[in-house]
Amino acid sequence: MWMKGDNIPNQPAVYGMQGVPGPTNNPPSLYETCEWTDLNGNFWLFGGLDANFNTHSDLWEYNPLTNEWTWRKGPGTPFNPGSYGVQGIPSPGNNPPPRSYGMATWRDNQGNLWMLGGANNGGVYNDLWKYNISTNEWTWMKGANFQGQAGTYGTMGVPSPLNCPGARSETSAAWSDNSGNLWLFGGLSLNDLWKYNISTNEWTWMKGSQLPDQPGVYGIMGIEDTANTPGSRMIYSHWVDYAGRLWLFAGKDFINSALFNDLWRFNINTNNWAWIGGDSTTGSTGTYGNKCIVSVNNMPRSRYENRSVWTDQSNNFYFFGGCRGNTASYIWNDLWKYCVSTNQWIWISGDSITNPSGHWGTLGVSNPMNKPNGRAGAVGWEDNNGHLYLFGGCTSPFFKAYNDLWKYTIDTTCGVCPTPNNIQKNISTDMDNLLVFPNPTNSSLIISFQSSSNQVIELRLYDTLGKQIYFSKQEITTGKFEKEIYVEKWSSGIYFLQLKTRDGVINKKIIVQH
Repeated sequence: MWMKGDNIPNQPAVYGMQGVPGPTNNPPSLYETCEWTDLNGNFWLFGGLDANFNTHSDLWEYNPLTNEWTWRKGPGTPFNPGSYGVQGIPSPGNNPPPRSYGMATWRDNQGNLWMLGGANNGGVYNDLWKYNISTNEWTWMKGANFQGQAGTYGTMGVPSPLNCPGARSETSAAWSDNSGNLWLFGGLSLNDLWKYNISTNEWTWMKGSQLPDQPGVYGIMGIEDTANTPGSRMIYSHWVDYAGRLWLFAGKDFINSALFNDLWRFNINTNNWAWIGGDSTTGSTGTYGNKCIVSVNNMPRSRYENRSVWTDQSNNFYFFGGCRGNTASYIWNDLWKYCVSTNQWIWISGDSITNPSGHWGTLGVSNPMNKPNGRAGAVGWEDNNGHLYLFGGCTSPFFKAYNDLWKYTIDTTCGVCPTPNNIQKNISTDMDNLLVFPNPTNSSLIISFQSSSNQVIELRLYDTLGKQIYFSKQEITTGKFEKEIYVEKWSSGIYFLQLKTRDGVINKKIIVQH
């Protein structure tokens, strides 16, 4: 449903009176703003780039119950220099300088809104800001009050008041953990992972490299390892699951202009990354499959600028659109759902073609035909009733920015994720009974399990160094399945067997001792 704003691009703002909601108020058409949802379920955005390439520093609030915007703070004009004030001291006169191009954002356990980085006029920031909703005041908390500041990494894993990430943009991969710490990954050509402790006001460099343009270390799909790390990228899709694990998807290798569709998960308890899905190479065209139909073969294509993300009430992840190449072409409007429990993607809505047109319909009226056009750099929120909201972004030909606000109501019959009970019945029970017999004498590994359906399976075996040493793909029938894998020589150590079926991926550790 088209809820608010204009259905034509490059529109100016209607500010109204600062601090006063109004039915005609609207932010300008903006690309790459940043976003928050407060503890009351209201939506916030800051900054962004307009159609004239002006960067803004206004703070807006949207109430989904009244369908009204409020201009809360900021000068109401672009390119205002801002005011840092004194570090650590809130003031009604403080305001961050204007910026766009991927600021990192968080909400803490007390409901304060946090922001780091972004760019303006080619210069990049590393300043960390906190906004207190109740007092309507910004506080400059950390980082430099000028552009281009290099990072101070210190010792990996050791917090220090001197530590601080360097200036960065395109860094929307930011998470809050269950303890209230703020996490930050990469940006532009970086792959460093940071944790910020609010109570101590200290950063800790947790993972990744201090150097730009770093390749990824993928390891074995589904297996955590201390050496694993995503490569340097501009990353836009990010989520937190119920277990407090951090997820990220896709992005662009800025230096080499290469796009990813890999999915990663970070375990804050072990401080390890695991490559969960997608390709370890760039440029994948993906597989859409059939709309609303879950399949282990589905995979979104490589992309970036897909910052608009959501988590539904069943802990499944969603993202919308994005682009490849530069933003002059190849922009999408596809909506994808990721089933966390089964590691499967579902194409939910939108088109599988590039540069699709939109259908706004009638303002405030839902219709199955309605859809946004292709967007890059849009932002998203979810309300307390499980609806997904999408705002702004740009489309081709470059540069057309929008200020339209959309609400998506999830169709519970479209793209139903298999439940854990179904998985237990169809896969896990079978794999729990998996028998493996590494035998150094005859150099063979016999795999035996019961299949509950006719399907195509893939088997992979990785050696102790993580190198794939066996692969097979075949159709199997319901009933008992046996397979003998020949290995020229079994060395002592840990091997990994991976079974990919229609319903998911299972990994099995094999310990070989002579």
